[in-house]
Amino acid sequence: MGDIQFSLIKKHSIVFAALLFIAVLLVGASVTFKKNLLDEEAVIKKQIRSLRVKTANIVLDKSLIDEYQLRYLALVDQGFFSEEKRLSWIEQLEVTSSRLVLPDVSYNIDAQQEIKQGVFSTPPGLSLLKSQFTFQSSLLHEGDLLSLMADLTSLDSGLLIVDHCELTRAHKAGNNGGNKTALNYHFRSLCDVSWFTAAELVDSALPLRKRL
Repeated sequence: MGDIQFSLIKKHSIVFAALLFIAVLLVGASVTFKKNLLDEEAVIKKQIRSLRVKTANIVLDKSLIDEYQLRYLALVDQGFFSEEKRLSWIEQLEVTSSRLVLPDVSYNIDAQQEIKQGVFSTPPGLSLLKSQFTFQSSLLHEGDLLSLMADLTSLDSGLLIVDHCELTRAHKAGNNGGNKTALNYHFRSLCDVSWFTAAELVDSALPLRKRL
């Protein structure tokens, strides 16, 4: 009788041990499987974050391209990347002075000079050029000077920068011979402006490219 009970206990123990072993295997397998899922999820989340960053960078790059493209096109419309048009400066000054009835406008244009590298931040392959334009005139009122500047700025002949403008009251002469015309001009202006244009640098060590 005791042998039978011992045999049953032994069988039950073996079955229990087998079941326990299988349970441990299942638990281990489930833990491993869950860990793999978590690792895969972490990898996927990392990839999603990376894609989001790349997408944000693409959107930012596109906005920067659009912004600088508009600035570039504006400079192109201003003639910044073209040869300077000195004749148009003189013609516009004469047209405006005639419209405003300014008979004594005088001007001087210095020779065009290349700005040394390092003075301004210029992109590689471009040379920055500058021409100094000085003019002076009697004015009926201050607004005439603004009109002169506005008309010059509207030209597609480069980028105009006002370096210096001096506005002084004109000395009125006495009533000599009834010359009332001179008394109408209350101010006198003296202005220095710079016209900037850009040109492509040509490397003398390289052969010139022939246009087809």
